[in-house]
Amino acid sequence: MPLFPEPVAGIFEVYEWSLGREGFAADDVAHEFGFENPGRGEEIITELLELRLIQASRQRDAWFVPADPSIASSQLLTRSERELLGWKMATGQLRNELARLSLLFRSSKFGGRNANSFDVVKEPETVRLLLSEAAANSSHEVVCMQPRGGWPVDESAEVQDRDFRLLGRGVRMRVLYQHAARFDIPIREYAGKLVDAGAEIRTAGALFGKIYIFDRTAAYILANGEDGGAVVVQERSLIEFLYSCFDHVWATAKDFDSRRAETEVISSDMKKEIVRMLISGAKDEAIARRLGVSVRTCRKHIGQVMQMFGATSRFQFGYLVKEANLVEDV
Repeated sequence: MPLFPEPVAGIFEVYEWSLGREGFAADDVAHEFGFENPGRGEEIITELLELRLIQASRQRDAWFVPADPSIASSQLLTRSERELLGWKMATGQLRNELARLSLLFRSSKFGGRNANSFDVVKEPETVRLLLSEAAANSSHEVVCMQPRGGWPVDESAEVQDRDFRLLGRGVRMRVLYQHAARFDIPIREYAGKLVDAGAEIRTAGALFGKIYIFDRTAAYILANGEDGGAVVVQERSLIEFLYSCFDHVWATAKDFDSRRAETEVISSDMKKEIVRMLISGAKDEAIARRLGVSVRTCRKHIGQVMQMFGATSRFQFGYLVKEANLVEDV
């Protein structure tokens, strides 16, 4: 249903005409505009009343006078805008709920072979609901790759509650952070609690994406940036590929001992990765993103590495490293 009547042809011309009169009746409208159907004048007056552009005269029956359109705008459009906003919000919530239920259906026994290999979910709230439900339904193992630190502050309580409920049910949980997480106090404290609850946590120099895999039956590739969307993977071969990628990084990652920082070891690993990326021609911003550190910290490491080789420029640094074949000895 429309939120307000749709204006029909001619009613605004009638309003402009009425501004030059003391008032008018339906017959006046029909006579002035040459309507063959006498009811046409009454129809236009009815619509002008609904749009609040005219009002009934207090001095004479069936007599009408113009009203201020600005008052009509505040009374009619403001209310309609509020109703329209309510419809828009309700539609968005329904869309999110249907998208969530659709994914759950496709992963259930009723979805069968008709399930898509992957779905794109753009709404952050829907992604959070799907992750919570996937965790609640997991019974064997959950693996997680978390580049560049943890979750936003407003989500941390929800995520922590979800993780601890998982571990409380005896589900194995493996988490990969980047080495930079060892120097982040909130992440170190949270990681310590997870380890105490039974989780296994390791760190690596660089990770290729934020990924969750639940019982090797569903995988979530979370979007970078502030959008908060995700790609939900349901195809078995794709899930197995992502799982093998996780296992490959896990095999060479270092155990996360939240009680000591291991500053020298981790700094050495980070510097090796910086050397490799510098030789490949990567920019400071790209190196910082890959290592999960700020650009300022990244440039500090670059300066330290160049100083180790006595290089005064990146070109000279690349030449010295390649000539000596010292990448692994940094």
